[in-house]
Amino acid sequence: MKKASIENFDLLHPKLERENIQLGLERMKKSLKILNNPCKNIPAIQIVGTNGKGSITAFIENILYAEKKNIGVTTSPHLLDICERIRVNKENIRKDAFERLFKKIENDLSTLKLSPFEQIICCALKFFDFKKVELLILEAGLGGRLDATTAHSLRPIIAIGNIGYDHKEYLGDSIEKIAKEKVAVIEKNAFVVTCNQNIKVEEIIKKRAQEVGAKIIWKESLSCNYELGLKGNFQKQNAAVAVGVIEALNNLGFTTVRECSIKKGLKNTKWNGRLEIIKCRNKKILVDSAHNYSAAKALANERKTWRNNLEGIYWILGVQKQKDIVSMLKVLIKKNDHILLVPVPNQASWRFKDFSNITELDHIKITEFEKVDLAFKYLLELKKWPKCNPVLTGSIFLVGEFIKFAHNQKF
Repeated sequence: MKKASIENFDLLHPKLERENIQLGLERMKKSLKILNNPCKNIPAIQIVGTNGKGSITAFIENILYAEKKNIGVTTSPHLLDICERIRVNKENIRKDAFERLFKKIENDLSTLKLSPFEQIICCALKFFDFKKVELLILEAGLGGRLDATTAHSLRPIIAIGNIGYDHKEYLGDSIEKIAKEKVAVIEKNAFVVTCNQNIKVEEIIKKRAQEVGAKIIWKESLSCNYELGLKGNFQKQNAAVAVGVIEALNNLGFTTVRECSIKKGLKNTKWNGRLEIIKCRNKKILVDSAHNYSAAKALANERKTWRNNLEGIYWILGVQKQKDIVSMLKVLIKKNDHILLVPVPNQASWRFKDFSNITELDHIKITEFEKVDLAFKYLLELKKWPKCNPVLTGSIFLVGEFIKFAHNQKF
């Protein structure tokens, strides 16, 4: 295992995390004990699912912030800065504080050989303990049953976003196996808040809740009475889960959140890299972090609302090699579209040569580039800028790379 140390703190990038994924709770439980069980008595809302975890987290965070609650939030992965992963009252941990904490935990827990993600969760809980937060929001990284966030024992509320196919190499090769791994976080007397799911997933959620004596709150998409700060029709479902979590908090007596705070929080929610327009050289690019079939399907549904979309869309696309790009392209790409294929930074990625034996995609126009800035330069050199904004998608890491490029605008 590569060691994530203070010397390469800035290099705690997705590739290092991916190479060192170690699902299991024993290391984390031992670590938290050595660290004197930080936040042991602080209740946590744990967020699991395949898609929508970040949005659900952001909605809950903003609602509780509007109610002036003292909250600690941890999310993953980060878009631009690793400090995004640990927040108290919407403020990122300072880099120097994170580095000091990381170094101490690295030294104190060196014999346990924690993964980078586990180290970060330990840092988060220690920081939240120091800040004396009254409530935690823990977004699971991968899976649920063996995820590092599950080592925190007091998780009375479980929010479940959409569960679909992803991370098959870790969670299983069927929707049933994946769902079982995620819903295993549900424990006795928990409140489970979720949305409409695949029928097989719904049955698995119901069965788990019945086995452990948990209560399920099923939520329909929010009505138009609520204004959302996040774009996309699918966000109504994520927001509904967030509102269900607030209802559960009120029911359990952990806090009281007013309706005015719910509306204000939903309206003020921002979550960069999700259906976000980025300006680069005075041109508009729509960026979205869709990275699997379910997210691509949601993006394809959004496409139907875009003006001039039938005239064709230029897609700057970067997808990690382990992802099912064929199913993604089948729902995303239409007649007159053009893919500008780029690698995901620091990741094994789909390249043009990988499509040579996939005959069902022969009709798709693909042009390959070595870097995202070269793909953007290609768009600039077209005779006319496309009528429908080009879309950059396929990976949150690609989105982050492009946003950094857009800010610097260097070729």
